[in-house]
Amino acid sequence: MLRIESLKLSMKVKALLLLLPILLVMPSVSRSHVKFSDAERMIIRLQDERRGIETIAKFLDAKEEKVAWRAAVALANIGDTNSRVPLIARLNREARPYVIDGIAFALGVLKSNKNSYAALLKCAEREPSEQVYIGLGRTVSKDELSNLATFVNDRKAAPRIIASLLVELGLRNMLTEAFAQKVDDLEKENDPQVRWRAIYSFTRTDDSVLLSNHLTEIKEYLYDVGSAESRMYAATALGKIHNDEASKILLTAARSETEWRVRVNIFNAIAKQSHFTSAIHEVLKKAVQESTADSNISNHVARAALDAIDAMLVAGKVSSPDSLALEDWLAEYEPSKDLHGDQSSLIRSQCMIPLGRLHPDKQRIKEIASLFLTHDRNSNMNSSKALGGVHDTLAFMNLFRNTLISTPNEVHFALDGLNEFWINSKKDSALYADLSHRRFINLYATTLLHFPSLSYDPAIVTRALEFVRDTALIPDSTRDEASQSLIQYCSKFDYPQYHDQLLSLIGTITWMKPSADTFKVRLAQIYDEAISKWGDQAIADSAYKALQALHVSGISHQIAKVVRDTIDWNLIERLPDTMVIQSNYDFIFIKLNTFETPLTALNMYKLAKLNWFANNFIHRLVPNFVIQSGDLTGTGDGGPDHSIRTEIAPLQYDKTGVVGMASSGKDTEGSQWFITHCPTPHLNTRYTIWGEVAIGVEKIEKFQLNERIENIIAHR
Repeated sequence: MLRIESLKLSMKVKALLLLLPILLVMPSVSRSHVKFSDAERMIIRLQDERRGIETIAKFLDAKEEKVAWRAAVALANIGDTNSRVPLIARLNREARPYVIDGIAFALGVLKSNKNSYAALLKCAEREPSEQVYIGLGRTVSKDELSNLATFVNDRKAAPRIIASLLVELGLRNMLTEAFAQKVDDLEKENDPQVRWRAIYSFTRTDDSVLLSNHLTEIKEYLYDVGSAESRMYAATALGKIHNDEASKILLTAARSETEWRVRVNIFNAIAKQSHFTSAIHEVLKKAVQESTADSNISNHVARAALDAIDAMLVAGKVSSPDSLALEDWLAEYEPSKDLHGDQSSLIRSQCMIPLGRLHPDKQRIKEIASLFLTHDRNSNMNSSKALGGVHDTLAFMNLFRNTLISTPNEVHFALDGLNEFWINSKKDSALYADLSHRRFINLYATTLLHFPSLSYDPAIVTRALEFVRDTALIPDSTRDEASQSLIQYCSKFDYPQYHDQLLSLIGTITWMKPSADTFKVRLAQIYDEAISKWGDQAIADSAYKALQALHVSGISHQIAKVVRDTIDWNLIERLPDTMVIQSNYDFIFIKLNTFETPLTALNMYKLAKLNWFANNFIHRLVPNFVIQSGDLTGTGDGGPDHSIRTEIAPLQYDKTGVVGMASSGKDTEGSQWFITHCPTPHLNTRYTIWGEVAIGVEKIEKFQLNERIENIIAHR
């Protein structure tokens, strides 16, 4: 006991020492003092339980604006289209701008509908707010687009409002020539917030003819010196125009552009061009060569350049002469040559991915495989990716060996590589025949079936059980026999701590359709428990589907009984305004959106107090998109033993530094969070925005893939 108490004391001292430098540099941070009335509490609770739309709808008539607004937002979160009727009725007689915006948001979330559109159009005549126009963009149907264009032309709304409408039409791939002309017109506006929104709409359309007709205007956006965001999205739009003129414009910009985010988008656009050229080789090679180990920003650019090269190789856009030139250059990065020691392991190892696709010999395969033995996460990741793209059984053998010698934090890389190799082998008849002759196919299938018996790790179990669902691995004739390996997992993976593993297991049972009664009995038990005890609709629906696949009669589809923790309102109303990310790059202060997303803020605060985020990896980093963390396993497949509801609100991913919750679908959030590198409107209404960076936004771009953050501290 003395030892345990001493340990607790030392941890408290350590925590205080960690907090000391934060307190010295921290701006004045107060508690949030967000207060919720009894009516708001009831609405939030019903929203969390995903029920009570009739009760919530009555609050739309509340005198308190906050209550009426929250009722509308709650109906948006529940997502029942029956809510449209009371929302429209209230909108038609509502005069309060704040409440109107809440209702417009809700109708927009409920998606395209003629009645919703008509009500919003009428509302826009008296209250032409940005949220109302966003609602118009989300509810309009294709046959009403000309009507909307006429309305916009006649009303002369503010440029920012029109630009936000264009974003929504672009996201729905509904831009017409009339609205494309609006994009052209807004290029002349002084406000960069207007300009980037306008050109962003072009990045979401699939109409290459329309884009080609506006090539001159897109080029103007590409040279917008006042807005890096405008240049970024102009580059993306050019990537959808597959002609020589667009390619020339992109290459010219690639040689002169200095902003890293724009360069990343240019390289992503280059990857979509019709063929690889020596000019493309020149600009991409230069970007890689310029990266250095002490400049993470240059590594973002180099990663994008290497991704572009690999994408063009996979798509068959690289000619034989160009592939030889690529090979000569990339071979300089082979581990034995060690010619680029000033560059990071991330970039050096990523060079092996395209190199592995170019005339691999046995020595090169061995060198690529040797990277895995360094136990550097970036080298492990890229070595596995590289071997997965090599069409040689020696690559398979090395990947298979790596799965056996890996630590738990590494094995998922090897499994991903094995799966990629397997997918490629099915497209290569000679490689497939060789694998079959050596009985490697049976070895791979057996290994996948037995991996869940060796680990509880969700990243390993879910991958193995997903990858094994392949008729080429397990033909129909052998599924019943193969399913015997799954029986032991039916009791091993029990709720709630093995939610993801259990879902994967049920999915594999559904695919295999085993005849043993053991599965039917256990699935029926899981179904009953998910409904009555766990309150987990995802597990219930998955088990119900499996029971149907196994032809079990007498089972009716039911809604799971909601089981939610009691909401600690006292704690919510005492939450601090700010949480602090502690990292190698000093402190980043996140302002919590406690008012808009109270239960998500509470969840993140509780996890921080439990030290959940200490030493988490940045397990996902997509240059000029997001950095993502919050997973103890460092794989992107882990989380706490609970999930929380999605909490959307009229907030937008409209800047760098917006903090959101990652999920695998609605209401599946747990602990994984992300921060945006740039505006990302396509995430709006899909992912909870629980905060934004208040101080330190410039440090976000410094984070590197597979780095650790020290902690997230819930300051009091």
